[in-house]
Amino acid sequence: MIGRTRTVVYLAISFGWTWALWIAGWWLGLVQQTPISTSGTIFSLAGRAGSPGFLPQLMFDLAVFGPLLGYLAARQYRPVWGRPTLQSVLIAVLVPIVLVVPAFVLTAASGVPAAGISVGVALAAIATYLASNLVTSGTEEFGWRGYLQPTLRRNESTLWGAAWKVGLIWAVWHYPLMVILYWQLGLVMIFTIAGFTASIVAMAWITGLVYEQSNSIALVALLHALNNTANFALMLIFPTSPFTIVTAAMAWAAVFVLERRFRDRQPVA
Repeated sequence: MIGRTRTVVYLAISFGWTWALWIAGWWLGLVQQTPISTSGTIFSLAGRAGSPGFLPQLMFDLAVFGPLLGYLAARQYRPVWGRPTLQSVLIAVLVPIVLVVPAFVLTAASGVPAAGISVGVALAAIATYLASNLVTSGTEEFGWRGYLQPTLRRNESTLWGAAWKVGLIWAVWHYPLMVILYWQLGLVMIFTIAGFTASIVAMAWITGLVYEQSNSIALVALLHALNNTANFALMLIFPTSPFTIVTAAMAWAAVFVLERRFRDRQPVA
């Protein structure tokens, strides 16, 4: 399979599988009057087994595996564990926390009421969400960083040359989900999707940096899951926080800082 054909196959499967199942699951949920959940975990799916809403939820949850299936179909496999350095591990673990801390501080300082849940319940929910993300959204990294980034990077002299392309493709892959989540906002949805796209491009550079410095799909999967979980934690504790956009701004701030530090650093072979 030649390079261009392989990439077409990867994108066709990644987008085709995911878009078909997101849209079909959402539509079937509407028809059955059993709306799908967009904030649950893969573990909560078992609780719906046998119920009328199980099939649409199952379809919706399985949609996330499109990039993994595309990676497998492209048959250009990369190391799962790679060679993470301490520095790459610290970036992967700390960046998601650093990005969300200002939103937490601003939310609390502005007097936004917290949800009435105990610390124990919150920690259990966060841990469950993280575990779920590692085996769902985290698997996207086989495709985005394991296949697409190295493929596009071959013809680029800098990380940015590949990262902005991966970021845009990654963002567009999410668009049906974004429409499902925000279509009630009307035209405001366009600005929401635009902001989301900008944040995804920033995260594509950060995740791409960690991958180039570790050659580890497992590590960027952890980064992906931690980033999703950090934002989940914010909305779990402060459901009405108006400062979620701050995390997107912080992503670009992180890019600015890290880009200056790693500008001349070569990828790990």
